[in-house]
Amino acid sequence: MTSNPARLHPAAILLFSFKTVKDLFFLFLVLFFAGLEDGLLTYLLIGTAALISIIVFFSWIKWFRFTYSVNGSELRIEHGLFVRKKRTISKYRIQSINLNQNIVHRFLGLTGIQIETAGSDLDVDANLIALKLDIADKLRQELTVNLNEENDSEAYDYDYALEKKLPKYEASFKRLFAFGSTSGGFGFIVAIILFIFSEAEAFIPERLFDQTTSWILSQVFTVIAALIILSLGLIWFLGTIGSVIKYGDFTIIRYDHELYITRGLVEKKQLTIPLKRIQAVSFKQNPLRLPFRLGSLTIVIAGGEVSQKENIQTVIFPLIRRSEIETFLATILPEYTTNFDQLKPISRRYFYINTVVNLLIAVVIISILAIFISSFWWIGLVVLTLALGYDFIKYKLTKTALSEDQLTLQIVPVFSKETVWLKKDKIQALEQSQNPIQRKLNIATYKVSVLDNFVGQHYVIHGLPIEDANTISDWYSYRDTYQLKDIDLDK
Repeated sequence: MTSNPARLHPAAILLFSFKTVKDLFFLFLVLFFAGLEDGLLTYLLIGTAALISIIVFFSWIKWFRFTYSVNGSELRIEHGLFVRKKRTISKYRIQSINLNQNIVHRFLGLTGIQIETAGSDLDVDANLIALKLDIADKLRQELTVNLNEENDSEAYDYDYALEKKLPKYEASFKRLFAFGSTSGGFGFIVAIILFIFSEAEAFIPERLFDQTTSWILSQVFTVIAALIILSLGLIWFLGTIGSVIKYGDFTIIRYDHELYITRGLVEKKQLTIPLKRIQAVSFKQNPLRLPFRLGSLTIVIAGGEVSQKENIQTVIFPLIRRSEIETFLATILPEYTTNFDQLKPISRRYFYINTVVNLLIAVVIISILAIFISSFWWIGLVVLTLALGYDFIKYKLTKTALSEDQLTLQIVPVFSKETVWLKKDKIQALEQSQNPIQRKLNIATYKVSVLDNFVGQHYVIHGLPIEDANTISDWYSYRDTYQLKDIDLDK
């Protein structure tokens, strides 16, 4: 790679334009509906064409003023029209280099590169939105000196993994379909469809709308129920297909110092995750997956991008059985071990005190309803039953386990179950607290904090017996000098 500044592929103009139009999508939608209602469609089309022309022009300027170069051990990026910005990234501080290809990239034989360091930014440190595949591969090899310290002469990819017979896992289509069908993502599809129908009502002829409404209301209950079930089934199917497209061809490969993940049928993504950035491993189960002992494996990563579209935790396997986790970790992340058989429950006293509190709340609710709305006093009993049931489930599922270098927490955040494995040298802080009632009952609340993309990830467990809480504090405090030296922001 020469030290002379280079520009992105000209297709970046198109990608910059697409991004701007996408960001302004709802503005275009509002103007479109307003233009139809007021009979200003012709002017609207002219204005839209002018606005798109302006967007393309400024995208061209953005492309023209964006340059990058590699000078020695540094990647330099310059961009900006009126405010010229220069960014220098040392290759020795680079934590990961990720490739992504959307439909435009794949059609034109291009790729995008996202470069992340250990900083706590709200965005990636460098985003080269469009490069030819050979140029991107050459740039990645030149910048991976810090990622592959022992083998920086060879490029890590899928073919390399097959040749070296490296440990890898692939998600089957059947497993991905089950992942999509048991996720809660279809709620977003519901919101989109409801929005479309609410806006489309204004453009349906009034006579046709009245006739359709009258026909629906005249149908028997079974037909209406069938239509509702069919609509929900369609929404569920669309959400499932969306998840399959997003995580299709999911493969995770373990290298010496990093994990390599590829996924996506339409937009293909390649993620490189250095092992030293992994702060915790988590097994998440929602209510649909819990009875089948299924869940998603994720990791918490320190530094890098905070995506507004995805959770700050990265999925390392979309759907896995609890019985398969031990083998998976032994193959992909042997640094972590499962110890389900060592999990200890929290104090029963915590459940008892919650029961008393719920009873008091129920008495207040029932009293208020009995005075003002006497016919609905039973709502208080329903609330009490649900609260007691939730607290009992939370009590039964919340557990902890401790080994020589690993703390395991099994917690219930809202309506899900999460098992978290935390290494001692990755834990940034432990916080133990007790209110007067907890002191009387010899229980405590514990908060464990690790680094993540920006503000830190915190795991809170309530009702821990005080002797177990003190044991964890002693375990964390008695770290030798070598372990203390190993904790830094790069890990």
